[in-house]
Amino acid sequence: MENTDPITIVIFGATGDLTERKLIPALYSSYCKGRLTAFNVVGFARRDWSHEYFRDHLEEGVKEFANDLFDASAWEVFKSRLWYFRGNLDNAVDYENLRAYLGKLEDGPTNRLYYMATSPNFFIPIVKNLGSAGMAREPEHCWRHVVIEKPFGHDLASAQELNDAVHGVFREHQVYRIDHYLGKETAQNILYFRFANTIFEPIWTRNYIDNVQITVAESVDVGHRAGYYDTAGVVRDMFQNHLM
Repeated sequence: MENTDPITIVIFGATGDLTERKLIPALYSSYCKGRLTAFNVVGFARRDWSHEYFRDHLEEGVKEFANDLFDASAWEVFKSRLWYFRGNLDNAVDYENLRAYLGKLEDGPTNRLYYMATSPNFFIPIVKNLGSAGMAREPEHCWRHVVIEKPFGHDLASAQELNDAVHGVFREHQVYRIDHYLGKETAQNILYFRFANTIFEPIWTRNYIDNVQITVAESVDVGHRAGYYDTAGVVRDMFQNHLM
């Protein structure tokens, strides 16, 4: 389904692994399928990158990870809608500057999606800075949504703290909490495969199954994400969300 409403997608943590391997390839595939038309994607991060360097960096990720075959002509059009904004995630002034930048970039009323592809310790500062800059308020006939990528805290208390901070700025209908594994077609089809399949439904019961083993066969290693794993840990990052 084609989306004709103008939208700006702001990715916080735009130089990270999630943006390169998942977000931009997914947006590129949506564009190639005609589902994304009037749009801009603004990457927000602290590295001293130019628009062109940002685009070249993401091109390699699209070539490797996008579901669609790489189309050079389609990429030329798509990348012209990619922009880079340098800023610190915990600096309120940079959000004021970002608001002004988006105002110049957008041509009239535009929906906005804020995607947090950052380390979890930046979630609360980002939310609060969006609020103080007035970027969470929804103008008439436009929406403002925020997407928070797991993990949602490291325990109950920190999860509640994050939730309280989010609700202090955004209303619940504006908030999307996501584990990107939920977007995988295989994960979405598990229930249908189990309960709507006439071959397996009668026999996939305790009467016929001795045990269940779940294997996640990854083709990539930790890479440059060791710092994240040192704080989050593989149990929180993989076991209690992806595998469950």
